[in-house]
Amino acid sequence: MAPTISVPTQGGMFHTFQGVTPRKPSTDSADGGKSNGNTGSKRITTPHACAECKRRKIRCDGQQPCGQCLSSRAPKKCFYDKHRQRVIPSRKTLEALSQQLEECRSILKRLYPNEQVSTLLPLSRQELLNRLDRPVTANTPTSLPSPPPNTSPLRQDLDSYQASDASLGSFEQMPGPDAEWDEERRGRDTLPSEADDINALGLGMDRQTSYLGASSIKAALMVMLKVQPQLRNSLTPPLNSVEMTSNLPVIRQRSIVPKDTSRVPWSWKGQTLIDAFFKRIHVFIPMLDEATFRSDYLEGQRCDAPWLALLNMVFAMGSIVAMKSDDFSHINYYNRAMEHITIDAFGSSHIETVQALAIIGGYYLHYINRPNMANAVIGAAIRMASALGLHRESLAQGGSDMAAAETRRRTWWSLFCLDTWATTTMGRPSFGRFGPAINIASPEFGVNQSRDSAQHAGILPLIENIKFCKIATQIQDMLAITPLLRAEDRCNMDGQLVNWYSNLPWLLRTTDPCAEPLYIARCIMKWRYQNLRMLLHRPVLLTKASNGVNTQAAEQDFTAVETCREMAKATIEDISREWTRNQMSGWNAVWFLYQAAMIPLVSIFWEWSSPRVPEWQKQIETILELLDSMEEWSLAARRSREVVWRMYEASRQTSASRGSEGSLQVTTEGGLMINDGDFHLSPIGLETEDMMGMMDQQGIWDLDGLSWGQQNQGPMSTDGGMCDVNDGMMGMDYTSMGDPGPMIDPAFFVQ
Repeated sequence: MAPTISVPTQGGMFHTFQGVTPRKPSTDSADGGKSNGNTGSKRITTPHACAECKRRKIRCDGQQPCGQCLSSRAPKKCFYDKHRQRVIPSRKTLEALSQQLEECRSILKRLYPNEQVSTLLPLSRQELLNRLDRPVTANTPTSLPSPPPNTSPLRQDLDSYQASDASLGSFEQMPGPDAEWDEERRGRDTLPSEADDINALGLGMDRQTSYLGASSIKAALMVMLKVQPQLRNSLTPPLNSVEMTSNLPVIRQRSIVPKDTSRVPWSWKGQTLIDAFFKRIHVFIPMLDEATFRSDYLEGQRCDAPWLALLNMVFAMGSIVAMKSDDFSHINYYNRAMEHITIDAFGSSHIETVQALAIIGGYYLHYINRPNMANAVIGAAIRMASALGLHRESLAQGGSDMAAAETRRRTWWSLFCLDTWATTTMGRPSFGRFGPAINIASPEFGVNQSRDSAQHAGILPLIENIKFCKIATQIQDMLAITPLLRAEDRCNMDGQLVNWYSNLPWLLRTTDPCAEPLYIARCIMKWRYQNLRMLLHRPVLLTKASNGVNTQAAEQDFTAVETCREMAKATIEDISREWTRNQMSGWNAVWFLYQAAMIPLVSIFWEWSSPRVPEWQKQIETILELLDSMEEWSLAARRSREVVWRMYEASRQTSASRGSEGSLQVTTEGGLMINDGDFHLSPIGLETEDMMGMMDQQGIWDLDGLSWGQQNQGPMSTDGGMCDVNDGMMGMDYTSMGDPGPMIDPAFFVQ
């Protein structure tokens, strides 16, 4: 309170004057000499009040001491609580804590497999040690729990993994100190051009191999060798297709000095290969702006290295999908493309370099059976894409950059899908190609829709493939930790796959006739879905076969084995009905058939006395016939057929030696020959002109050339049998160019 002063007056009366406390000068008036005449009427507020004002629930001006405490003559009570900021743990912290928790649970489970944590808490240290000496009961689980599907992969040491899963751990291909997986050794050794260690087409029984997990084809081969050691004798002799070594041109070594760039003029043949690329490749990885790409090629003015590398890889893949498997002109385009991709290119900031590497590592190197090299290249392309920021959605882009933003999205997700498709069966981790740091949006409908030639499909297959590959990445990471997943985890992932396929847009699920790009896309999507479900459950089949367990199995294990077999059967039946005579279809069909063949083969070696053996043998015979007919449309068809045939012959001999009755007598019907020298069938011929004439008379041409697919049944052939409405499409496009043969002179394209 202000002091009062009483002053006597002449009348003896007193007047009382109340003093006024001077206002504390403000910082504004002290600095710069600014007038504060108008600030006296403003209310001073603060987001943080002193402790006394909080107690009295009155306003505080935030000063030290504040005005309220001065007016109440309690300046010593004016103090401020230290503001404690609310801590929100980051996702990384939560994942680290979750990982530590799972590791602790894993250790406790190994130490006290029959105890609950609640019963261990009140025990002393000595009591805990005493319980360690107790023998483990028979019902103790023999494998560690697998991680939940949505958590980070757990780090497990090799010893605990091998001890918990010795049945499949022995099939994990761990390279030794002297391991060698030089994929260019075909020029030195007598290996066929189609051989590689990833798909076991080389049939290498030594330890000189790259790392492969238990979810690889090599694991299935090792299981069959364990169940039937005599199989090794059937696989040891040289294969008949060794002569293919000299047929495949050598990929020449590049000079470290980049080639002088020169423009590539437009030509009809180049235009034809570009058409083939956008008809049969673009629908899977629509990362190129087709209108811009075609315009740049038509003008023929660009001569920068990224453009020339991308153009030549489009030529290479266009040549593959336009020609048969005995045409090797694609290698010339690949060699020319690599002249523009030196080691310095990996420091490039050009998106076209990333796109060229995506085609090289995602498709081309797999086609010529360099899967390890392909894996390294696609990994480098992903790192380059992240350096360009393609994995992040930019908030700074305006409406004028929508086309560029869409190209970035398509390029990133194309890389994501290519890497997923290629590495799912290697048993290797995904190395984080998808995670919280990747926020790039999925491609959008309508942005570049009018600029794409993938009729009636556009960006739709890529959008659905992204969803599929996210599930596949989870499965891949889980199988890379331990192939024997918990039954609930396995069922959960299988349910996600079934739900994805059930919710596909009608356009991707129907069998109605459609344009060729959409038809190829939806067929391969279905084959890939069936293959992944089969791969998810295959470790259970391999474990049972490896352990020789053919008695009563757990219901969940029995369901997994049957699901695996059903997916293999469905794959064989669907491919036999849906594959078409072009290399994009044939190449994929051969790979999926080869994967599916392992299931009936393992089943025969394992359960050789089962009444279902004739059914499994029939499936293998169908695969052999299909692989033979696909020889012109897949570089690996011949080799794959011979490997499957040798294992099939060994299985029949095993059944005969064990006294199995009713073994299947193989005849020449359908072209299957037993004799070593005659076992290759003559390929199914393609009468292009007759086929095109029949299609034209039936009036089912569309803007793309044909309607593709089946409705209820296919058209009748001239001899009364069923014929494939999808055959012979590309013959019209490329034989009418006046080219005297299937080979296209590469000098016509690049200078």
